[in-house]
Amino acid sequence: MTGTKTYHKVDGRTFMVWSDFVMRATYAQEIGSMEMRRIHGGGYLSNELSIRKAIANTFGLKSFRKA
Repeated sequence: MTGTKTYHKVDGRTFMVWSDFVMRATYAQEIGSMEMRRIHGGGYLSNELSIRKAIANTFGLKSFRKA
């Protein structure tokens, strides 16, 4: 069972983000390359800034800014 899918732009890339209630984690998938990774385990992220920071950290991006 998954939550609502939202789209966030980080460092010029677009990511689809959703929460998985069975695994108790938040996942992100890059739209261009279709690469999917878990960005937060043991809970859920809902704040946009926290989501962008977690994506930048997990995917190894230089910045967590929208541009």
